[in-house]
Amino acid sequence: MYKRYCFIALVLLAPGFALAQAPETELVNDKFYFRVGGQAFTRFRTRVRIDSETLGQGTEITLEDATDMEEKITIARLDGVYRFTDKHSMGFSYYDIDRTGSAILDEEITWDGEVFPVDITVESLFRQEVFELSYAYTFLLRPKGVMAATVGLHTMRFTTGLRELGGDRERTNSTEAPLPSLGIRGQYRLGEKWRFVGKINWLDVTVGNYSGTFADMLLTVEHDTWDRVGLGFGINSFGLDVESGDADLKGRLDVNFDSFVVYFKGHFGRD
Repeated sequence: MYKRYCFIALVLLAPGFALAQAPETELVNDKFYFRVGGQAFTRFRTRVRIDSETLGQGTEITLEDATDMEEKITIARLDGVYRFTDKHSMGFSYYDIDRTGSAILDEEITWDGEVFPVDITVESLFRQEVFELSYAYTFLLRPKGVMAATVGLHTMRFTTGLRELGGDRERTNSTEAPLPSLGIRGQYRLGEKWRFVGKINWLDVTVGNYSGTFADMLLTVEHDTWDRVGLGFGINSFGLDVESGDADLKGRLDVNFDSFVVYFKGHFGRD
């Protein structure tokens, strides 16, 4: 799903940059830009397998199916960019997703060496805290369009667990995965007050105890409603599939989601 959105993002961004001619730009004349708002999720698919150092591989399950984990939730989200010069800037993003589920098991699950048998009631949890920090080099500056290449670090803290309600079986595992990423971000002015903004990050690499793939795409439309404050809305699609060798969380995490974002934006420090 997220690969399709990434392709759409590139298709939408490309025409405006190709048409722009003059070297000056009116889109990057502020030092600091921020967005604060909400993120409403429409779809999750969370496949988890937690292995044991002594007992071997665990059972791979989809939390939304096996434990009826919630999918449609809303959280707060913060993004920003600080521009040092016209071509050099730093960006950041932060959000925290905390979900739970509860169901009567219809299959036996082995989780970190603990066996959860059929027909017991269990409660599951999955928390994903994300902080992204990236450097961007702007290689295209035009009156209507800006595009930059990015390199950064997605630090993701995962906590997941399973426990028997009214029983003694319980396991909770956590890990922190600092994943480097490459990306592209840009914007294109659609009119006097409207602009299209896009960002894509991706990774396919082995880093420390982690190996796998990662992609994160954010597409929004913004309106310059007031002098330095405006409104924006769009979509965010995320995909992560990694094998973890961390002693605290050994196994597989395969997380995908689609969501809508709505936010206030602001900018200041104009040159």
